[in-house]
Amino acid sequence: MAKPLSVVLTLVKLAVSAGILWVIFSGIDTDGLWARLDRGVALAGLAALVLLQIQALGGGWRWTLVLRAHDRRVGFAQAWRNVLLGLFVNQAMPSTIGGDTVRVWNGTRLGLPFGLAARSVVVDRVCSFLGLILLCALGLPALRRQASDPLVAAGLTTLVIGGLCCLGALLALRFLPGAVARARGVAPFVALSRSAWSVLLGRTTALPILGLLLFPHVIDILVVWLFAGAIGSPATLWQIALVFPPAILVAAVPLSIAGWGLREGALVLGFAIIGLPADQAVTVSLLYGLSAVITGVIGGAIWALGDRDGLGALRRGGREARAMAEAEKAAPPSSAPTALEKDA
Repeated sequence: MAKPLSVVLTLVKLAVSAGILWVIFSGIDTDGLWARLDRGVALAGLAALVLLQIQALGGGWRWTLVLRAHDRRVGFAQAWRNVLLGLFVNQAMPSTIGGDTVRVWNGTRLGLPFGLAARSVVVDRVCSFLGLILLCALGLPALRRQASDPLVAAGLTTLVIGGLCCLGALLALRFLPGAVARARGVAPFVALSRSAWSVLLGRTTALPILGLLLFPHVIDILVVWLFAGAIGSPATLWQIALVFPPAILVAAVPLSIAGWGLREGALVLGFAIIGLPADQAVTVSLLYGLSAVITGVIGGAIWALGDRDGLGALRRGGREARAMAEAEKAAPPSSAPTALEKDA
């Protein structure tokens, strides 16, 4: 049974998504929005689905590189399906944590130790986040110059600096003194930091990882640019590259379901900075979100068909996770190290 607090938090996030979308839609011309959906949008949608599948292939390759840095090998097809499984689960979860948790579970089914599976998925996420922050930082000076409201400029700066500080803190944990690094509760995070460094500086992984840092976000920018062109927006590829990465960064904050509402609000603000109307931003964001949902559904189907146990394994995994949670709740407190600490 789900914990009451988690249910409440999920309901709150649903309310946040619905509330933000209601506020946005109440201020735009919805008739004009629906009128933009035509054959050109459908063709752009097909192209977007192809691009997002290519993005998933890049994600699978990146995870194989992360594992290679830890002297582990997982087949590319298995890694790709693991990424698709995460995309599928993420469409119904309040944040990317749900998809990443299922990816960890599936990683253990592929023969990875739990600690390594968890670290590899988190490091994979860190690599993606690093690329997103770099794009946001590169575009920040231009956005600040175009933002007429100083509060907006300050908010953008705070967002980017906050992200950079979080990444810097994680990477700095590697350099903690030995006694501190071995402390209970600290060791798993130090192991995560070391894992990230081993991937970023690995002899065989550093160069391809650097390219794959930006790859998924370049795909996202292309998808949004295609949709913008399909609805007749004059937004250029450069403008989309400026405003969409911050919108994705805002959507990553776990305050809504799969970023819905937050992404639309952030993109409306971004379009306003570059002098474009809100209805174009909302239409583009909704089309992007819809293409992500369809990609997730396709990903779930591919994973189920390609896995020897299919969705039956996912259902059994859910039962096993609930049983483990109940057993842990019923067990007396123990000072034994956690699985992450053992594997660290």
